[in-house]
Amino acid sequence: MSIVKLLMLSSALIFTGCSHVEHLSQGLGEQALEPKVAEYKDRGTGVYYDFLTQPAVSQPDTYVFFYGSTGCGSWKYLMPSYVEGFSHPARVFALNKRFVSDRSTGLLKCGDAFHQMNYPERWLEDFRSFVSYQLRNAPKKPKNVVLVGVSESAMTALKLANELPQVTHLAIIGEGGYSLRESMKILHDKGFIADNIEEGMTLMSSEPRSIHKSWHGHTYRWWSDVVDFDPLPYYLKRPIPILVGIGERDQRIPVESGYYLERVFKEKGKTNLTLKTYPGADHDLKARDTRYLPDFFRTLSAMLN
Repeated sequence: MSIVKLLMLSSALIFTGCSHVEHLSQGLGEQALEPKVAEYKDRGTGVYYDFLTQPAVSQPDTYVFFYGSTGCGSWKYLMPSYVEGFSHPARVFALNKRFVSDRSTGLLKCGDAFHQMNYPERWLEDFRSFVSYQLRNAPKKPKNVVLVGVSESAMTALKLANELPQVTHLAIIGEGGYSLRESMKILHDKGFIADNIEEGMTLMSSEPRSIHKSWHGHTYRWWSDVVDFDPLPYYLKRPIPILVGIGERDQRIPVESGYYLERVFKEKGKTNLTLKTYPGADHDLKARDTRYLPDFFRTLSAMLN
C-alpha cells in the first residue's frame, strides 16, 4: 500500500480510536500473540488475546481488560507493546469486536456483518460476558480488576465498571467528560474540523439506523448511537480509582473534555480521579518526538496495590 493511500485513509478515519495506521506500522513481529476465541450465549464469537506482563509470575493478582476500540482493527497489531510501561505483574486480555478477525487491519471496509453488530448494547453485552467468564475461571481471585477504555471503548468500560463490583480500577485513554456532540463543537470552534456536528446530524436524521451511509468515516447508525452518550454520571457513580489520559493536541477529543471532568470531580469533592494531560500529544498520546503511552501505564501500575 502506498504512502499516499495510507495518508488518505488516515484522514478519512479522523474520528477513529486507535490509529489503524499505527496498527500497520508496528507490524506483527516475533512477539505476535496467538488468537483465542470467546464464545457467547447466542453462538457468536470474538477473537481475543491474553498475555502476562511478567511471565515469571504465572498467577498474578491483577487482571487488565481491553475491548475493541473504534473500527475493525485487531488488537494483534498493538499488543503487547501497547502496554509498555506497565510494570505490575498482570494478565492482560484484549478482546476484538465481533467480526474482527485475527489479522484485520481496519484499513479496508469492515463489512455489513461487522456494522450490524457494531452498537453500544452489543459492545457492553459481549464485554460483560467475556470479563465475567474470565473472572469466574481465574485460578485464583484477582485482587485488582482493571478495565481500560480507549477512545470509543471508554463508553463500554465506564458502563461495565458500574455493573461489576469486581472492577477495582478504571483507565481511560482519549476520552473525557463531554459527549461526542459537545466535543465536536469544540473541535469545530478550534478549527480542527470543518464540518459542523449539527449539520451532520441533520443529514443523518432521515436514516439514523443506516449501516450503508457514512459521515466522517462512520455509519449513520454509529453516530446516532454514540453522539449524545453522557459519560459523566458513569465516572461519578463508583468511588474506584480512575486514571484518564488525554493529549493536549488531540484533534478527535479535545483536552477541554478532560479539564471539564477534573473540574466536576473537584466541585463535588471527589478525589478518585487522576487526569494526565500530555503536551503536544495527539489522540494516541503521541507527540512529535515522544510516545506517552508508557508514562500512562506506569502511572496506572503505581495506582495498584
